[in-house]
Amino acid sequence: MQLLDQAVVNAYSDLLGASLSPAFDGKGLSFTRKKINGRSYVYVSAKVGSVPMQRYLGPDDENTQALIDKEKALWTEAAASRPTRARLVNMVLAGGVAGPTPQEGRILRMLERGGVFLAGGVLVGTPAFRTLGALLGVAWDGQFSTRDVDIAVDNRLPVAIDSNRVDLRELLETSGMGFVEVPMLNPKQPATSYKMRGGEFRVELLTPERGKPRTGPVRIPAFNAVAEPLRYLDYLIEDPQPAVIPFDVGILVNVPDPARFAVHKLVISQRRATAFAAKSAKDIDQARQVLEVLLDVRPGAVVAAMDAAERVGGKFMRHYQAAAKLLPETLQKALVDVMR
Repeated sequence: MQLLDQAVVNAYSDLLGASLSPAFDGKGLSFTRKKINGRSYVYVSAKVGSVPMQRYLGPDDENTQALIDKEKALWTEAAASRPTRARLVNMVLAGGVAGPTPQEGRILRMLERGGVFLAGGVLVGTPAFRTLGALLGVAWDGQFSTRDVDIAVDNRLPVAIDSNRVDLRELLETSGMGFVEVPMLNPKQPATSYKMRGGEFRVELLTPERGKPRTGPVRIPAFNAVAEPLRYLDYLIEDPQPAVIPFDVGILVNVPDPARFAVHKLVISQRRATAFAAKSAKDIDQARQVLEVLLDVRPGAVVAAMDAAERVGGKFMRHYQAAAKLLPETLQKALVDVMR
């Protein structure tokens, strides 16, 4: 990997700080009223590309009007910061930070706008790996593209407070992007992933599998959805942190702790079926790059992640040890030395 110029690192830090406050605008949005059986109701109308969409907001009363006024006030407050954030996004992209493709960026922006990350969702997989590079001040080797946007959420997460509640299925299906449910092998089970009609992008909800292996998806009340349970995902998302994706005016997301991300990548590389050998190799390569950076600039983070891994123990550690043998010898030695 290559170290990013300090000016780019500073610009990314400024963008992250600015992104902690929302900068949504009302472009393309309007509030319309409809009368049904003599009563008035309010809807949010918008266009995504050339596709019109409309979502019910509430009855035409003081409470709904308060929501409208609050939203418009946010647009006004954010107006001054949007140009600055857009310039920062341009600076970090020009400086070598990897951004999403336009389609992936629009999906992530939609998920952010819908409150998925405010409600506890954590971006995992290759999009998270790309984002961790900017957090660590490096540009990764290789082009890591993906058509999957995987969101992990803890199934023990309490139901989000009203302002942070998310209906993931409704959000995706009314986004205007053509998302439809991907049927499960067992047609009686509800879907955990959604695919763009006529496209390849997929959004999937994941959650930790604890205790005995499950035979079906797990309900996530805070998202009004179900998720695919995965073993050891709880280790990965134990200590998430905010990050910003350089797209539009910046997309605020949650990503895993970098050291836990690397250790988890090594573990899952050994859990994949033989048919997915290419993915296993990519897992190990991503773990290698993250560990090389951390051992140089934040070795204590690796120690903390390994301490947590040893508390998991059992098969988790056996998978880690098997994968670690596939790392370069110098890196293997550095991992042993840092734990002494």
